[in-house]
Amino acid sequence: MKIYENGSYRDLTPEEIAQMQAEQEQAEKEYWQSVSYDEAVNAKIRERYTESQEFAILRQKDEKPEEYNAYYAYCEECKAFVKAKKEESQ
Repeated sequence: MKIYENGSYRDLTPEEIAQMQAEQEQAEKEYWQSVSYDEAVNAKIRERYTESQEFAILRQKDEKPEEYNAYYAYCEECKAFVKAKKEESQ
């Protein structure tokens, strides 16, 4: 891995890489400790569906059951993912 420093690129040392990884892991842990469950689930759902797409799917639940079932399954995956991440961060 290289870093741009003082006008040129240099290779990071294994120690620097390990430090960066530790800092990233700590930041992620702090995020999961501080974010609310609902906020995190909503953010995860938004990775695939916008709010307007979500409303459209819900309005057409009976007309497009396959689309609704895929949406519902994804929401359940998001909830499980967030729950696991929050438990890991404790």
